[in-house]
Amino acid sequence: MEFSFLPKNIKFFELLTQQNDILLESARQLNNILSDFSCVESACKIVTLIEADADTLSREISHLLLQTFITPIDREDIYHINLTQEDAINHIKSIASRMRLYGFEYIRFPALKMAQNIEQMVKLTGEMLVGLDKRRDVSKTIHKIKNIKTECEMLFSTGLAELHDMECVDTRDVIHIMRWTQVYDRFEIAIERIDDLADALEEVVLKNA
Repeated sequence: MEFSFLPKNIKFFELLTQQNDILLESARQLNNILSDFSCVESACKIVTLIEADADTLSREISHLLLQTFITPIDREDIYHINLTQEDAINHIKSIASRMRLYGFEYIRFPALKMAQNIEQMVKLTGEMLVGLDKRRDVSKTIHKIKNIKTECEMLFSTGLAELHDMECVDTRDVIHIMRWTQVYDRFEIAIERIDDLADALEEVVLKNA
């Protein structure tokens, strides 16, 4: 692989923003699934397709990093943002896949609200990327994300408590509880990863202020 010590005009911020757009679209489709079960099949197909695009883009960013000597911010920061956004997309796909596989008959409110919150958190990370590019303060944005995460933690606890309070009449009830527990666990992981992304962006903004 050729390594260049000459400056290259590679617009890493544009690539990371493009990746964040894919993350946002994944979050939107997940929200669609939780808002309307009739679109589960179509939304899952979209998530799968754009996740494949995200994989390609992530590899491209990593490849360009290896070829470029001069970067707008530290290369390890670009790598970290790239990896974290890619992981978040994968975790959202995991939730969508479980929703399609399990074929739930109704939507639980904590899951619906967490899907809405994930979309909002991702939108805010997009604002943070713009702030990083423009060297703007992002403290208010990170505060909003932390508040949403706190709400998600309460929703997660509420959702699990509701499941544990269910009366199990037969094996189907047990399976139902187990499946929703798995979905909630994946929600928690996705939310944590998006929060990690926000933390990474905040750190880079402060470093380059």
